[in-house]
Amino acid sequence: MRLHSPIFLFALSCSEYDLKNQAEAHPAPEPVDTGWPTTPDVPIDTGSPPSCEDFVPTSPPTVGLNEECLRPPTVGAFTPVVEWQWSANTIHPGFHQIMASPAVGHLDDDNGDGAVSEEDIPDVVFTSFTGSAYSSPGTLTAIRGSDGTTLWSIMQAGDEPIFSSSGVAIGDLEGDGSVEVCVSGSAHTVVCVNGEDGSLAWAAGSEIATYGCPSIADLDGDGLAEVIHGRTIIAHDGTVIAQGEGGYGGGIRASFAIDWDGDPELEVVAGNTVYEMDGSITWSDELVDAAPAVGDFNLDGLPDLVRSGAGQVIVTLNDGTVLWQTPTAGGGGAGAPTVADFDGDGLPEVGVADLSRYTAYDTDGTLMWSNTVSDYSSSQTGSSVFDFEGDGAAEIVYADEHTLWIFDGATGEVRMAQEGHASGTLMEYPLVADVDGDGSTEIVIASNNYTYSGRNGITVIGDADDSWAPARPVWNQYAYHITNVNDDSSIPTTQRKNWLTWNNFRTGGTEVGPANWQADLIPWPAQMCLDLCASDEVTAFIPVANQGLILAEDVVVVLEREDGTQIDVKNIPILGAGVGWNLGPIQLTQAQWGDARLFAFVDWPDNVDECIEDNNVLDLGTWPCD
Repeated sequence: MRLHSPIFLFALSCSEYDLKNQAEAHPAPEPVDTGWPTTPDVPIDTGSPPSCEDFVPTSPPTVGLNEECLRPPTVGAFTPVVEWQWSANTIHPGFHQIMASPAVGHLDDDNGDGAVSEEDIPDVVFTSFTGSAYSSPGTLTAIRGSDGTTLWSIMQAGDEPIFSSSGVAIGDLEGDGSVEVCVSGSAHTVVCVNGEDGSLAWAAGSEIATYGCPSIADLDGDGLAEVIHGRTIIAHDGTVIAQGEGGYGGGIRASFAIDWDGDPELEVVAGNTVYEMDGSITWSDELVDAAPAVGDFNLDGLPDLVRSGAGQVIVTLNDGTVLWQTPTAGGGGAGAPTVADFDGDGLPEVGVADLSRYTAYDTDGTLMWSNTVSDYSSSQTGSSVFDFEGDGAAEIVYADEHTLWIFDGATGEVRMAQEGHASGTLMEYPLVADVDGDGSTEIVIASNNYTYSGRNGITVIGDADDSWAPARPVWNQYAYHITNVNDDSSIPTTQRKNWLTWNNFRTGGTEVGPANWQADLIPWPAQMCLDLCASDEVTAFIPVANQGLILAEDVVVVLEREDGTQIDVKNIPILGAGVGWNLGPIQLTQAQWGDARLFAFVDWPDNVDECIEDNNVLDLGTWPCD
């Protein structure tokens, strides 16, 4: 969801791994008897003249987080079915081999409301090659996420050739509601096209790194996004801002932007180097320059660097201390790392594929489990993670040269081994997103069969019983983390710290929190200005708090008399976890109030999924002026 109004209250980020500490930091209020708090019939003497215009209520309550606000998991049956396939390029015949991760986002206005938004059907974008020419210029293609219908396919943008095995990044660079698509070029570092039709937006950069994976972020928070490719930083209009002189994120240039040092701006994480926006180096080391990810491994609230490549997996703390370093379990190079809570213990783990094994490493670097796979083509494949069952423990989604795997995160048990996939492999990995906008998760996998027998193109796989937990309609870049993009493919002006809320990387989920988290809304006694009692009027503020684990959207509050007559309806668009909001001012007359008691019903009629549903009523009592 994209929030615009400055009056909306955002969630105090509720970490998956630190709920207990959050609750201790914000002690829960005294219990409210049976969920029916009562506003005392005591006039408030403000000492002001007969007017309530200057009446200011006290700050809304800060509440503790109810750690029990967890939905019981609905265990998926894991009955995967192919929903649709794209296997032939009708615009450029023969260009249907894919050996790079696609991206998912919104490119055009499908519903005709005049805006590109999350209400439109997501689209899948990818590069492709013909025959075995994966190291040559190729095509960039966009297809509809609902059925694979081709939107457009280009051999080049203007005079700019597209590299056939480039990663893809999707985002609204200018904040104008029009989405761009950026890839590696064969003549320039980056080529960006207009998402609606594939026409050239711009091409820029002199450091050519064809096997690159661009990323998009608003580094300085000015509402205009930058494109990052390795150590090159390019403005929204194609102006090169800087090119660093250190690491670039390994051979696949898999860099990205986060707030590394706690200042107002984002930094670029590129392998063994962290850059400021001007290209100056904030931090670097002499260890391997490889594909990076981030997570908080010592739970100090700061991002730590995870790298895998050149046969090594390394976790380095924010201060530069190496937390652990280990050789890959199966030899070879190692693909990009994935970070998630694999076993539901509230701590981050790391998943890495190498030449012959997929391995899960615990928070301290010890080996959790390791499964045999096959990536002898490149030893560069990555993986994604998703909590299919909504139980707080993740599953790993991985594709090697022959098989699409789903592994249980805690044990490595094979949950699914689907044959038919084929790839000569580079840096691709399957995505997890709601690509057709139906509220049910799909897996998007790219394939090529120029070396091995099997599928080619794009295959979208869903669950026959729709039992998988919901996912977002976007997965917009190779270095994806949940807070780097909004659901409508716009880029956040202020990027939330993903390691505080989620503590994962290349991991799917909903934008607001894990699928099994729930809200818990509760009203508090109202505050009233009674200075206009002589005119039979009062002004009320009704504090409403959310003591659940996840933010609540579209909270409806109804004022209703004892006889069932509704006299007013109010709305709180967003109420964050642990946050209170003073709803008001609400102007009430004695005629509206009547002679009986007045009640405020929060979350009417049960629109919000709450862990406690019987604590939503506030008794305001009888007319307070008598």
